[in-house]
Amino acid sequence: MKNINQDAGTIKTLKSNRTIKIFHLAQTVVQLLILLLCATLNFVDKNLFNQTQKIAIILSLILTCLQFSLLQNESEKPKRWQLVNHYVETIAICCTLPISLALLTKLLNQYHLINVTFLMLLVTCYAFVMYIPMTKLALCRVSNNWGRILLLIFVVYGQVMWTASFIAGHLRYNKVLLQINNSGLSGIPILIIITALVMPSWKIQKPHFVYSRNDSILFSSLVTLLLAGHLLLIAMPHLDNVVNIADTLNYYFDQINLGIIGSAVEAGIAEEWLVRFIVIALLAQIFQSNKYRIYLIVLFDGLIFGSWHLTNIGHQTPLATLHQILEIGSWGFVIAAVYLYTHSLLLTMTYHGLYDFIIFLFQGGINTYGDSITSAVQPTMGDWQAVFFRVAIYTAIALLIIYSKRRQNVIAQNLAQM
Repeated sequence: MKNINQDAGTIKTLKSNRTIKIFHLAQTVVQLLILLLCATLNFVDKNLFNQTQKIAIILSLILTCLQFSLLQNESEKPKRWQLVNHYVETIAICCTLPISLALLTKLLNQYHLINVTFLMLLVTCYAFVMYIPMTKLALCRVSNNWGRILLLIFVVYGQVMWTASFIAGHLRYNKVLLQINNSGLSGIPILIIITALVMPSWKIQKPHFVYSRNDSILFSSLVTLLLAGHLLLIAMPHLDNVVNIADTLNYYFDQINLGIIGSAVEAGIAEEWLVRFIVIALLAQIFQSNKYRIYLIVLFDGLIFGSWHLTNIGHQTPLATLHQILEIGSWGFVIAAVYLYTHSLLLTMTYHGLYDFIIFLFQGGINTYGDSITSAVQPTMGDWQAVFFRVAIYTAIALLIIYSKRRQNVIAQNLAQM
């Protein structure tokens, strides 16, 4: 009976793989047709595309042709070039798919062939499934855990969260749909679909949302109060020395829009899903036999979380970004320690979402369309002194959470379920 079930499972897997390969073949051919059409129209009208778009067409043609290599059958022991190709194709598909659709969108809008809002609705829905071949044929086959982390953080997350927004470019369409796409809300299901597909291959267990049964209720309550206190600490300076607090609250509530809410929800769900749930599970595998495993997981998760904010250089000065990386990276130690002890992804998601909501609401940074606002503010000497002080405090708090034989036993049991 067991052999029959295994054979049925194998047949089902083969059919699924065949379907995905057909989908990949069709998608790749359509990409080529779009790019060839753009290249042909460029000869007819030299002003249709700018120089950057012309270069993108040429490079995308080359990279799209290479994507046919994923259709071949995988050998039991892939050759070195095949292993490298998994990285190359993951990056290539994440880049060329949005580029091809962006060029098609430009053409359809240029010749008024379709309503922009309707087009972007189709693109947003299609984006939920268009990365499935890349995930199953390339990303799932990446075997190195460090490679998996780097691809997920800097390639997959950096591309798929704002796919529809990138494709639309500077087009303005239905305001609500525009805010959803620009804030990254439409990217959340894409990211979850991608990671759900790789979890079996990467031996990552299902996410855990409630508090761990292994922890102390008292200590978990103290940790939760710590996070709530930190949120109050951030919000209070903006309400301090206010003559009429009711009017002040009304003023801030009037500033709330879907762009701010969407950006906060995106950060809370997507970043925690990726940096805490997926990355910590992979770090647990990397440091599985290391006696300092827990400390190393907290350290690297915080460093990765902080480093991700390098992407903000486009919206703020390099020094301001470095200041942000130091503070957020060190606070990432605390969040990693909290997640390891409580094993509650819902707790860290809720905290992270509220944290970003407070920052966006009180300090700005997100406009009504869900776009990030560029800032030229430079940190002062006092800001640098304060951030180094906070780095020391946050590191001490993280160590306090994990530095105890009893708490480390709780964390070890939680790691076994990741």
